[in-house]
Amino acid sequence: MDWLSELLREGSVAGGMAILALAVALGLALGNVRVLGIRLGISGVLFSSLLFGQIGWTVNETVLSFLRDFGLVIFAYAIGLQMGPGFASSFKSEGLRLNLLSVWAVGLGAAMTLAVVLIFHLPRASAPGLYSGAFTTTPGLAAGQDAIRNALANDPLRERTATHAMDQAGRAYAVTYPFGIVGPIFAIVLLRWIFRIHVPDELAQLTAEEAAQRPPVATVDFEITRAVHVGIPLSEHPLLQFGNVIFSRLLRDRVVSVPNGDTKIHVGDVFRAVGPKPVLDELVAQMGRTGSFDLGSATGDVKREELVVTRTHVLRRPLRELEFRRRTGVTIASVNRSGVELTPTASFKLQFGDHVTAIGPEEGLKMIEAELGNSEERLNHSQLIPIFLGIVIGVMVGSIPLKVPGLSTAMRVGLAGGPMIAAIVLSQLGNIGSVVWYMPAAANQLFRDFGLAVFLACVGLSSGDHFIQNVASGGGLALVCWGAAISMIPILVVGWWARVHYKMNFVTLSGWVAGAMTSSPALVFANDMARSEAPSVAYAAVAPLAMLTPVICSQLLVIGMR
Repeated sequence: MDWLSELLREGSVAGGMAILALAVALGLALGNVRVLGIRLGISGVLFSSLLFGQIGWTVNETVLSFLRDFGLVIFAYAIGLQMGPGFASSFKSEGLRLNLLSVWAVGLGAAMTLAVVLIFHLPRASAPGLYSGAFTTTPGLAAGQDAIRNALANDPLRERTATHAMDQAGRAYAVTYPFGIVGPIFAIVLLRWIFRIHVPDELAQLTAEEAAQRPPVATVDFEITRAVHVGIPLSEHPLLQFGNVIFSRLLRDRVVSVPNGDTKIHVGDVFRAVGPKPVLDELVAQMGRTGSFDLGSATGDVKREELVVTRTHVLRRPLRELEFRRRTGVTIASVNRSGVELTPTASFKLQFGDHVTAIGPEEGLKMIEAELGNSEERLNHSQLIPIFLGIVIGVMVGSIPLKVPGLSTAMRVGLAGGPMIAAIVLSQLGNIGSVVWYMPAAANQLFRDFGLAVFLACVGLSSGDHFIQNVASGGGLALVCWGAAISMIPILVVGWWARVHYKMNFVTLSGWVAGAMTSSPALVFANDMARSEAPSVAYAAVAPLAMLTPVICSQLLVIGMR
């Protein structure tokens, strides 16, 4: 067994990798175990690696530091790509209010952390760890540790002090993280109890409100029966100017064709229209009647194809500029983007990965397929060049010193914020020439989970040394208690205000709590409680900003540390 002893000897890179991988594997297995309906998920890696650190199974410090930063960059970049497409839209309408409330809760937590550290004379280096553990914000911890390292980097004599301070932050994070996982769930339960919420009633109310605000896209076949509309081109008809209606088929004299803007209306025409249901109902009431029309058996060179956008030259250009209908006779009837059905009006712009329903003559469809690409292979293939270019840009963004008036120390968004910000911006941009910042959902999930698992394992292994003794000491128990308070009080205060002042629907509120705390277990709990995916909408609206804000707050907690 000498070979095993050699593998596990202190300082062995191979042995360190084996220990890290084993800690991750055991942690993921632990995370899949349900207790009272709650799973730790990938957070289980932190606890398994803490156990390894406690029993003395650790990794070379240099290797551990590199893997920690490497995992963080991968995780942050993948998160940015995932959240990026919906980031701008999350600030519209209700999303703006949700994000402001999220910033309020996160900022209140940072202020409370600072007050606790100063009033009760806790180690200043523990502040970012205490705050990040309470809010389960992995990027926040990384940003705080980077700020500590930068604050003490100019003095070579204090290098050991910087390492010790970073370990303090990591230990504070580790001891407060467990309650940070369940804290948001307790907050949801308490808010439900305080306001005597009946969840099915809240869900029914939310569904009715959403149906009124965003009517579903429908398809209807109707016949023109009123002579007053005869002879008017579709593009000039007053009922069709602002209704977001697409005409995909026309049945005239038993022949099916694809209408265009120049098509003039005749009595007896049968149109197939796609658009918002209330608009279609009004259109039919004004122009004719619905009925049973067999468009499928009529003659005519009209076919339907489902295509996927995988070529770059059609991106970021409105459909009116692409002129598909004029050039090929093909109409884009609908677009499915990330599971959402969209009506492609003249100003609509295609994005990489859009699933398009095209209707028209066979030859025209072949031309459209060639222009759009329709390559499932390219769609599902991760482009490595954009990934690495994006990471380079993200690391550079994270290294830019930001001077804040009144502060002597420059701030940096660091390896946590830089790649995330870069990915959000690049995903909004979409592409530059043939370089497309798009990652398939399965690949994004893999990158995200891999990076987070490696980061949590590194934090646990570096903080696990004498972890139980540290928690059992007076200082450790105090951190646990303060972490629980910081995790619960801000979110309860802001959640109470949102319900009382804004009359926020509880289903939305529960998703907001999970998003503001960036807590996946809380989101799973909220979805299970509502028996719906509706809380995920609020979660997705606030999660990007809720991940970025703690990056700044953690650094502010460190500034001034000497």
